[in-house]
Order: sequence, then C-alpha cells, then structure tokens
Amino acid sequence: MTKEHTLAPQHAPKLKEKVAEKWATSIRGQLFPGEEIWALAKTNQVRPTLEGLAITNARVMAFSSIDVATAGPRVSVEADNIARFEIVKKMTGKHLHVTDLGQQTLQFGAINDADVDFVCHYVHHLASAGFPPGMREILITRSMATTESARARDVGRSEVEIIGAPLKEVAWRTIDEHTTPDELPWFVINAGSAGFLAAFEDRLIVAKVGGMAGFMTGSMGGGRVTSFPYSDITNIEYNSGMMTGVLEVLTPSYQGTSNHDYWRSAGAGPNKAGASPFTLSNCLPLPKAQHRIALPRLTDLQKKIIDYKRPTINVQHTPSSITTAPPIGLAGELQNLANLHHQGILDEAEFAAAKQATISRHST
Repeated sequence: MTKEHTLAPQHAPKLKEKVAEKWATSIRGQLFPGEEIWALAKTNQVRPTLEGLAITNARVMAFSSIDVATAGPRVSVEADNIARFEIVKKMTGKHLHVTDLGQQTLQFGAINDADVDFVCHYVHHLASAGFPPGMREILITRSMATTESARARDVGRSEVEIIGAPLKEVAWRTIDEHTTPDELPWFVINAGSAGFLAAFEDRLIVAKVGGMAGFMTGSMGGGRVTSFPYSDITNIEYNSGMMTGVLEVLTPSYQGTSNHDYWRSAGAGPNKAGASPFTLSNCLPLPKAQHRIALPRLTDLQKKIIDYKRPTINVQHTPSSITTAPPIGLAGELQNLANLHHQGILDEAEFAAAKQATISRHST
C-alpha cells in the first residue's frame, strides 16, 4: 500500500483519467506540507455543490472543480478525526457519510455504484493509518506564523491614514498584490465605488476594483489598477463643479482632458465613455468635501513629487596632480651644481659662490 501511494493518484473506474489529472493539478495548491493525493473519484451533491472526492494520506475531502484551486475543499475530515464511515442508500444513490469524533456526520455526496468499493478501500486505509506523524506540528507552526503575519498586517493597516470610508478587503487585497510584503501606503483617498488612490514613497496607485467600481470601468468582475511613478507625474489637478469633482494624475501618457463630467457620458457603455472619469485610469471622481479633507495630504504629495524629481548633484574632489618633489639634501644639491658647472652653465666663480651658499644654508 505504501508503495502505491508514492505513485500518481489513482482514479476510480468511472472517473476519466484526463479529468483526474486536471483535478489533481487544481487540488495540489491546497494540500498540507507533505500531503499526497491517494485517490480521486466522482461524487454528486447539490448543496453544497460537490463533484469530486479526494482521499489523501491526511484527510477525505469533497470539492467543486470550479473553485477548489482558490477556495479549497467544501467538505473535509482529517484522518485522526474519523470515528466511522458508511455508505448510505438514498433515492439519489449511495452516499458517503463520515462521522467524526464529535459525532457530527459529514456528507460527501453520492458515489457511483461502480466506484463504491474503490472509495471504501481508500477511506478505510486512511482511517486505519491515521494522520501522518509530524504533519500536525508543521501545520501548527504554519498556523502560528500565519496568525502572526495577519496580526502584523492588521496593525500596519490600522496605521495607514484613510481619507474617506474604511477600505474594504478587496481594496486591501489589491494593495497587497501591487506592493512588496512589508510595504504600506503613506495615505489612501477612498472614493468608494469610484475607486481609491494610494500614495507610496515612490509612486501612486489609482485602483478601480470591486463590484460597482469594476462595472463603471467596463471590467465587470475585475477592475483597473494603474501605477504612476513620481518620476513620470507632471501634475495633480482637481477640477470641480458645485458639489463634486475629479482628481486627475497627469503624466506624459495621461494628458489633461476636457470632460470630467460623468453624466455627459452616462448614456454610453463604460468602455465607450472614453472621457468619463469613472473609466479613465488616471482619474478619481471625488466630492468637494472629501477633497478639502485630503488637500493637506495632496499638498504634501506635490512637494514629495517635486523633491523626488529634483536632480541630485554629487561634487567630487579630485586630488591635485601637482606634487612636491622630496628634498634631495646637501649632497644632492652639490651634485646638481657640479653638473651645471661641468656643462658650462656655471663658470668657476659662479660655481664656487653657489656651492658656498648651499653649504651655508644647510649649516643653519
């Protein structure tokens, strides 16, 4: 049996091999450290929706292939929590029920008749083998690390200045996806369904994510996230009417536009309303009252952008190329005078006078 489990996952008679391979690929990202898939089979249940069953060396789990890669299994029980299991005959077929140590019965859906023996074989072996030794300690350590990381993340988030309503999780998740692990924004302007602006030490992010914000950008179910390095920003403008306005980040790629009024383009689809501030990646619709609150931070931001773009001048001092020749002493000077005398540059009287002067100078 142990040798069998080191091989590729086994698939039940009624499960196609290609489907099994696809499921295994989706599940692997949700496995515990050291967890291996033993067997895969089809199951069927409406609520919660189940279509696949996996037995590993650690647990039994049922899942929907639509979201197992991101959300994990919808029903699961670990090996050391299995009290008993049984196949229950119902009008809809033969269902796998597993009762845990707390006497709670978990339903894993209807199993095809041809697959019942296959499934029972692996569930029985799992219950007999128990949870893998050492895996629990690894999971506890990982859970503690995850908890500490989440606590540190929440503390960091609480220190970020938010101008507007508190950010929803989808906004924080967007920030996390576009930053380094320990990076948090300097401040955030939250315009609600219109999106948000997050200011960092070297760039701005304008994001329009979430249900309504994504819809307004023409990205239903998605959104738009644009990063603006300070080195590219030429100006930040606010154009307003009586009650509301638009905050606009200008760069060489994003020039100022003449239409900042959403209602002028309300009759067109989001992707056709090219001048709508709800659609443009560099625009953030913002009420005047909220802009007044954000103005001190925006002023600081303008200064930061100017400082960031100011060239740094490094002045380097090079040592002088003129060097002073080391002293040559009395003997050296007398030798130089003798050379001049031999060359005829100094006559006898000049040589004698220069020699006497040199000796006198070194004698003092």
